[in-house]
This record gives sequence, structure tokens and C-alpha cells, in this order.
Amino acid sequence: MPNSIFPRLQWHEEQVLQTTQIPLTVQSWLFEKGSLTARLKQVCQQFDVKVQSEKWIEKTFENETALLPVESYWCREVVLYGDGKPWVAARTLISKDLLTHYQSLFTLGDKPIGEWLFSLSAQRVVIQWAKDPESGLYARRSLFLVQEMPLLISELFLENSLISE
Repeated sequence: MPNSIFPRLQWHEEQVLQTTQIPLTVQSWLFEKGSLTARLKQVCQQFDVKVQSEKWIEKTFENETALLPVESYWCREVVLYGDGKPWVAARTLISKDLLTHYQSLFTLGDKPIGEWLFSLSAQRVVIQWAKDPESGLYARRSLFLVQEMPLLISELFLENSLISE
């Protein structure tokens, strides 16, 4: 699973100097302020979500603990497909409190979480980026607060050709 790349990434803030070395077309995807799901749907004829895993986890990756309080999280790992090709691997961590208030998150199935999240006008408090030195793939992650409860989404762009268009 490409999500195994997430633990080894070194995340950077959007304003960091290295950002200027990223091609502008790639930056436009990494720092998209709106819904990545909506943007992907604009560039493909068919959009699908395939769930890889959904489960409670007791321990987050070390690089996630800088953004999240230590607790158990509902971990949803999916791959977003456009026109039959895998475009984005995503890992979402949802706090227990958030799931208590929005139990429908347990039953999203093949629906993208981005549509739900942006329908609430959730507050994005952090956006970071990374480039995997081994594969050359870019990733981004966003910390959202929904009624002050955290939700962290990490997204790995599986095809750099997609984000260089």
C-alpha cells in the first residue's frame, strides 16, 4: 500500500523556502485550498473511491503526533481513482469525539470524505507538503477542525503526471 510512505515523509509548511523549488503546477495541487475531491472530479470523466482499510488505531505515525493529541483514532485509508487509474492514496485520522458527533463517518463506504468535510465548512488550520526522496512522489496533509475536533488527511499523489498538468 502506498500509505506506507507516509511514516517516512518529512513534512514542510507551505511558506518554507523549498516551496519555491516546486513547479507551479505541482504547487497548485499541493496547496489547493478547496476540496481535492472536487478538483479531481473536474479533470476526469469517472471518479471512484476504493477503501483499503478502516479501523481504530491506538498509535499514530511519529510525524503525525506533532499535529494531533495522543488518543485513539479511526483510520480510513483509501485510494482515489480517476478514469480507472489510481491517482491519490489518502489516510484520514478521525478523533473519537468527532465520530461520536458524526457517526455517519463510520459508513462512508466508497464516498469521499472530502465532500462531507467541505459541506460543513470545516476550518483548515494546517497544510503541509512533502516529497518522498525514494519515489519522487509528492504528498500533502491538512489538519481540519470540525467544531474544534481534529481530523487529519494525508494524501499521496500516485502519479506526478496528474499534478504536473
